[in-house]
Amino acid sequence: MQSRITSRLTNRQKWELGLGFAVIYVPIRIYMNVLEIDLPTFWHRLPLWTMEVVFSIAFFILWINVIEWLQYVTSRFLGEDFPDRFRVVNQAIMLVVAIALAMVFNHWYRYLWHWMEAVFEKGSFDVLPITMNKTPVLKQRANTSITVLALMAEYYLAANKRVYERLQRVVINEERLQKENATANFNALKNQVSPHFLFNNFSVLTTLVETNQELSVKFINQLSKAYRYILEKSVYDSIKLATEIEFLETYMFLLMIRFENKLSLDIRISGQEKDKYSIVPLTLQLLVENAVKHNRMSASNPLLITIGVEGDYLVISNPLQVRELPESSTRLGLQNIVNRYKLLIDKPVMVDKTDGCFTVKVPLLS
Repeated sequence: MQSRITSRLTNRQKWELGLGFAVIYVPIRIYMNVLEIDLPTFWHRLPLWTMEVVFSIAFFILWINVIEWLQYVTSRFLGEDFPDRFRVVNQAIMLVVAIALAMVFNHWYRYLWHWMEAVFEKGSFDVLPITMNKTPVLKQRANTSITVLALMAEYYLAANKRVYERLQRVVINEERLQKENATANFNALKNQVSPHFLFNNFSVLTTLVETNQELSVKFINQLSKAYRYILEKSVYDSIKLATEIEFLETYMFLLMIRFENKLSLDIRISGQEKDKYSIVPLTLQLLVENAVKHNRMSASNPLLITIGVEGDYLVISNPLQVRELPESSTRLGLQNIVNRYKLLIDKPVMVDKTDGCFTVKVPLLS
């Protein structure tokens, strides 16, 4: 997703807007300033008017860049929602800047016009000093007013273009998110409910049935609860952190029966944090499974997985105890998490391997 701060028109769009407004603005300005136009006058002034069009295009493109810079400054220091929350104030700022630019533009444009006119008449660039007649106050005000109107019209049109493009991006991201969720659901069935994982659980269950029937009943209940969660919740965009941790505890029960005292989980999250934040479904299960797949563990050297909150990130870490022969993996789980978060929030999933520790930082959703 692209924020308001980084939402800018392309150079091509700026040129199109500049050209479009110049083509409308210059004829109106000529109509206001030239009382009579005959054919000789038209051909005589055509080069000057052509230069006026070029100069106006550059001016309108400059104005778009000024708009974007002002939006960037106000959004950065006053908040991204400032233009929407204080729309009247934002428009007043733009109006004041437009009036100032229009006055500067018309003041210096008079000198440029008379200089170009003198150059065409004398056929030489050595025309200084330039003699100019005083422009009537009403004509000055009229030129400034039409320029301000053009600038404000361009401001609103540029704003509409940006809003339209943001809406298009939202629609595109929504479609991509739906496809990603469908893929996530498929990957959940293919990876989490993999034959290999089922085989391990059924092997454990077979042993439990023969040795501990009471525990086997509890194991079956937890196994069915885990798969029901996977099938039902994996299609959601986000889910409460408390709900995901509750599922993780169910999943850890299955792992602890299999690995006994070789695996340990340390959750350092307060009840308030659990209720406040949300995450993408199956995030914790995928990351815990990833740690189990790629690290060796034993009773003397158990694998400790730590989960906590740092700022607005959920941090999952474990010591690197890499297996010599790691379990087979499609590596789709972690990448799937990265892709889904990319569509939901403007913060990346960070993966780090330093100081003998593997850490994944997942942005928390409010």
